[in-house]
Order: sequence, then structure tokens, then C-alpha cells
Amino acid sequence: MVIMRDPVKTRKQILDTAFMEVYQNGFQAVSVNDILEKTTLTKGAFFHHFPTKNDLGYALVDEVLTRMTIEKWIDPLAAYKNPVQGILKNLKEKIDASSDERLGLGCPLNNLVQEMSNVDPTFSKKLNDVLELWIAGVEKHLKRAQADGYLRADADIHQIATFVVATHEGGFGMSKSFKDRRVFLAIYHSLRSYLLAVSAPKQTGLPTPTPVLQ
Repeated sequence: MVIMRDPVKTRKQILDTAFMEVYQNGFQAVSVNDILEKTTLTKGAFFHHFPTKNDLGYALVDEVLTRMTIEKWIDPLAAYKNPVQGILKNLKEKIDASSDERLGLGCPLNNLVQEMSNVDPTFSKKLNDVLELWIAGVEKHLKRAQADGYLRADADIHQIATFVVATHEGGFGMSKSFKDRRVFLAIYHSLRSYLLAVSAPKQTGLPTPTPVLQ
């Protein structure tokens, strides 16, 4: 085997390979050997970076899922004058871009929540941290939407952000079970109706909310 001398590249290769293996097969079903068979690394290199398999799992949450959540679901909202529109458009684009087979794999974050939260308390804490980060990120943008007149002044922003994240995760979970994008599209349209209901009506001195999606 070729031993990689660059520790940063070695760690990245392990994490990237492990992520796909876990995503496709589940954390408990994947062994260290399964991961190494897809790399050019030795067991020594693996255990140098991750003393145990659980340490690898924790790193997947901290370093991969956290970054993925920020890049996929939080940062894109900054580009929208009306973040409500951004939430819906971003989700719809992700649904449309995913094959039924890919949707059948579910959400990697939700998969680990379902599999590991009741098995390992450290996993549970780290996964909850990612969900709370996601909710807080959406909430930040929704506060901006409310301040700019796109959401009703009496709307509970934290409640809306929590519901948005729960809808995403529930949609991925049901799509994984049914392996049918129509299930996710039905959930998407329900989310759209909810967000329209909490959007602000036209008010004097405030911008008119941009229509979310037709």
C-alpha cells in the first residue's frame, strides 16, 4: 500500500471515504476494514488519526456534517433579500437535483440521528449541536426577513426556524422510506403554504413580500 505522508490529506481521505460508506450503509454496519479497502491507507494511518471507530464518527459529525449543513442550508439564504423565498427555492432545487435513488439514501445527518442518538450519548450531543446550529442559522435569516417586513411582526421566529428544519429532516426521512420524490414534493408544498401563512401582508412603509414560489 502507498502510505500518504501528508497528514491533512490522509485525514481528508479517511473522512471522505468514511462519509460515503456510512451514508450508504449506516455507521454500525461499516467496519474500519470496509473504509480502508476504498483507500490506499494502512490501519496504522487510520488509527493515528482516529484511535477508535467512534472517534471517526464524531469527526464526521464535527467536521463533515457541520460544514455540509452550513454550506447547503444556511449560507445560501444570505443571497436572498427575502430569506423565506431562499428557504423554499433552496429546498426545491435540492429535491429536483436528487435522483429517487439518492433520495432513498435519506439525509446523512438524519440517518445518524436515527441510528446513533440512543446508542451513544456523545453522538447524541454532537448531532443535537448540528441541528441547533441549523435552527439558529435559519433563525438568523428569518429575523432579517421579519425586520424587513417579509414576515408578520407577531411571528415566532424560533418556532418557524425549528419547523423548517423539522420539515427538511422529515421530508428526507419519508423519502428514504418511500423512495418517491412525490412524497417530498407534497411536504415541500405544505411548507410553502405554512411560510406563506406567516408572511407579512402589504404594510405602509414596509416592502411588499416577494412571492415565494409559484
